[in-house]
Amino acid sequence: MATLTPYLNFYGKCTEAMNFYKGIFDGELSIQTAGASPAKDQMPAHLHNQVMHAHLKSSTIEIMGSDMAPTQPVEGNTVYLALTCKDEQEIKTLFEKFSQGGKIEQPLQQAFFGWFGSLEDKFGKHWMFNCPNQ
Repeated sequence: MATLTPYLNFYGKCTEAMNFYKGIFDGELSIQTAGASPAKDQMPAHLHNQVMHAHLKSSTIEIMGSDMAPTQPVEGNTVYLALTCKDEQEIKTLFEKFSQGGKIEQPLQQAFFGWFGSLEDKFGKHWMFNCPNQ
């Protein structure tokens, strides 16, 4: 069975973004630049410092990313990365960490179904936070 892993483009900020997420989720992070790849000689020198592929995997999340895309990326709000938290403390902690340097879209609050909030992080990625009623 196939698995789904978000693959995000960061327009030159992949290393910074993936280290930011690693600081929140912990886990193992690998980063390969174009200049350190077997394809180095097939790419212009100005791309050698760009991240060709990054992969963060922890016990709770898996994210991949790059600075390079086959088409011109355009940020939008059609996709949200949804985090389901185990309790009120976890959702409040994660929401605070992700909001640093970002824009809160919907403040974290308790709704009839549990806690909920959304934001755009400092890298332009949209996140939804949910903690169902226990």
